[in-house]
Amino acid sequence: MTIRKGREIYPEKYEQAIKLHENGMSVKKIAEKLSISYSCAYHWVKGLRKPEDGNVTAFITLLRNSGPLPVVDVKEKFPKHNELFLISSRRGIQIMRKILDRKLNDYNTWYFLSGQEKEVDIRINQLYNKIKDVKEMLK
Repeated sequence: MTIRKGREIYPEKYEQAIKLHENGMSVKKIAEKLSISYSCAYHWVKGLRKPEDGNVTAFITLLRNSGPLPVVDVKEKFPKHNELFLISSRRGIQIMRKILDRKLNDYNTWYFLSGQEKEVDIRINQLYNKIKDVKEMLK
C-alpha cells in the first residue's frame, strides 16, 4: 500500500512537467511519467493552472522558520491545526506534537519538527519560568 502524498508534491511535479514539455514530451507521456492525471498535466503545460502549496507544506514552512510553536501562535493561520497534524502523521511527514497540562489552555500543545526537540523543551521551560514569575509578582 502506498501512502498518498497529496498536494505537497505538486509544486515539484509541476516543475518536472514544464521541463518535460519544453523538451518535447507529450501531455499524455508527462501524465504517465509523473503519475498525475492527463487533465492536470494539460492544465499545467498550457499555463491554465499552477499548483498551490498544500496547507501541510505551509505548516511545515512555518515551523521550520519559527521553530516550535504553541497552538496560540498557530491557530489563527491554521484553524484546523489538529487535522494537519493527523494528515502529516498518516503521510509520514515529521510534524511532532507535545501536549502539556490542560491548565495552560492554548499553550498546552506545541508543534515542532523532527530535530527541534531540544528547542521545544527550552521554550516550554521558558513558559513555565514566566508563569512562575507572574505568580510570584501576584503574591
